[in-house]
Amino acid sequence: MIPAIFFRFKLFPQALDDEDSFKFELHKKNIVLETYFYHSLTPFQWFLIIGLALSFLTELFYSNFYLRKIKKKQEARINSASTPVSIVICAKNQAHYLEKNLRGFLNQDYPNFEIIVVDNGSVDDTEDVLIRLKNEYPHLRSTKIPIDDKFKHNKKLAITIGVKAAKHDRILHLNPNSFANSETWLQNTMAQAEGKLYNAYSNFDYRKGFFYNFYRYDLSKQMIKLAAFTKSNKLYAGNAYNMSFSKTDFLNNKGYAGNAHFEAGYDHILSIDLAKKTDYTFSSMPDTKLSVDAKNQAKVWRTLKKYYFRSRKHIPFKRKFLLDLEPVAQFLFLLFLILSAIYTQLYFSLLALYLVKIAVKGYSFKNALRHLREENLFLSSYVYVFLRPIYNLIFYIQSCTYSKRS
Repeated sequence: MIPAIFFRFKLFPQALDDEDSFKFELHKKNIVLETYFYHSLTPFQWFLIIGLALSFLTELFYSNFYLRKIKKKQEARINSASTPVSIVICAKNQAHYLEKNLRGFLNQDYPNFEIIVVDNGSVDDTEDVLIRLKNEYPHLRSTKIPIDDKFKHNKKLAITIGVKAAKHDRILHLNPNSFANSETWLQNTMAQAEGKLYNAYSNFDYRKGFFYNFYRYDLSKQMIKLAAFTKSNKLYAGNAYNMSFSKTDFLNNKGYAGNAHFEAGYDHILSIDLAKKTDYTFSSMPDTKLSVDAKNQAKVWRTLKKYYFRSRKHIPFKRKFLLDLEPVAQFLFLLFLILSAIYTQLYFSLLALYLVKIAVKGYSFKNALRHLREENLFLSSYVYVFLRPIYNLIFYIQSCTYSKRS
């Protein structure tokens, strides 16, 4: 046969002159010339190859889906600059963050806005910082929830008090450890947020260190996924570091009625509830991004992950299925790849498939990071990609244990 003659000529050209010598060499080197041209597969091997192909295509579909959605252009509202807005910030023993970051919000180039800081039972210098800043900025207001040993409350009460105290219907909810990167942040945000439930991109501030940048990588992956699903009308979570909603919608929803006792979900559950009643959007534009202070980054990251996984039970089943399909496909791809390497001889094809997957997913992720101006995360992502599923599994198991205990 032509393939067999071809391989004989390429491997052992001298064998064309001496057939016995050729057979001896084959036996000596234990080379089996079963080429891809006529290699037969067992049913189990076909199962592995088909499973590998399906998981491969699923991963590529999600990579392309994320890239298209993250780069999708958003239209700004022409009259957004005149929309009054109330910024609500809840702080508990975070005087140093207020001292460092609050002026950046107070100095925004925007005609009509107020900032309401809810002091959620602080015992540090929060009150002194607020008094000093209110003397400088008349559009800064504050209120305080006193400490009461007989009455336990969480952040949801503080947010509710801040929303009810707001003069304007458009609410922006932020955190003390987040900061704006320019004086036009509020103007750009209102151009995207007007009239809608709004979430936007945020990430930790840059800082050197292996795990510090892993937290940034993980949060960027989470935000890219949230942006893509939200822009596809499948919102499943929110971002308390950069979100906006209507005071009217919040009150009509009765605030956090039904889950006020549950610390997790002051952004995720609220967004899911409000999305049933109003339009929603996600801004991935770099000029609407808020940065999160890198101090105590590990603690903040763990809290974000813990609250998300504890809120997952409120996500509609169909959306949860679509969310989980990608990590399942990633796991199955690796499983089928290893089994195919063991039970088939298609080594070069398997290697080529794996390299294609790395190249395509790397291209999509690099372009998404470039759009978000997070390019310095790209090279390290090839290491972090193996850590992220492990941590997600740990947080998922912890959330299941917590639910049973509760």
